[in-house]
Amino acid sequence: CAFIELSLSPPPGSETPYQGRGAQGEGAAHGLFGAMGGISMVARRHMALYGTKQEHLGAVAVAFRKNAIINPIAQMRKPMTMEDYMNSRWIIEPFHINDCALVSDGGRALIVTSAERARALRQPPVYIMGMGQGHNVSDPLRKEDFLDTGAGRSAETAFKMAGVTPKDIQVAHLYDAATYNVITQLEEYGFCKRGEGGPFVEGGRIERGGKLPLNPSGGQLSEVYIQGWTGPPEIVRQLRGDCGERQNKGVELGLVSNQGGSMNFHSTLILRR
Repeated sequence: CAFIELSLSPPPGSETPYQGRGAQGEGAAHGLFGAMGGISMVARRHMALYGTKQEHLGAVAVAFRKNAIINPIAQMRKPMTMEDYMNSRWIIEPFHINDCALVSDGGRALIVTSAERARALRQPPVYIMGMGQGHNVSDPLRKEDFLDTGAGRSAETAFKMAGVTPKDIQVAHLYDAATYNVITQLEEYGFCKRGEGGPFVEGGRIERGGKLPLNPSGGQLSEVYIQGWTGPPEIVRQLRGDCGERQNKGVELGLVSNQGGSMNFHSTLILRR
């Protein structure tokens, strides 16, 4: 499986035909369009209901930047403090520019084969233990539960297939089109209760060496944005122990998530060394 993203080099960048469709729906008529527009509305709702703070979003951005600094192929390797984050320019409230995924050119490839064939290859195999999907309506404003992204259903299927629970996961790459995506996925995956995702990311809990290290490459916020292909190779490398300075020691079970649209579609992989 191979994927190439050329968002910085249109045409024929993948965003060109997407943007060429034009804006649709009543939201666009009032200036609400694009993925960040939809996600910002959901993030605002979460903040209003549960007291999630701007600093919680910033904690995600700062943690992932720390990971990117020690990743030689990351786009964003300049250190960033919480003050830097808070002073960065707005894109759409509550998102600063550092709350939003990068725009990148790049590519990734994965080889998927049988366990028997994998054992004969030169690289140590990493096994797919569970997978799942969860989908919602395309328009986030029409969802019955405004905060539901489908992640909970996707996670439930994957955890059941793998025979594990959230407590067993040692490293994860959560889809980070925006910092808020990470907070809501922590809740929907069962790493914490709904409304507790903001406090969960504080105090270094999601950093390298923390209770649940997330996006050790820097993620889509600081390493590279190539759609859903940023996370799987990194977790494979982590489980193989191939990540050098950014390696999380002794990890054997990892998780990768992906989302689409304004958090309308979700998928999950659980991987084991």
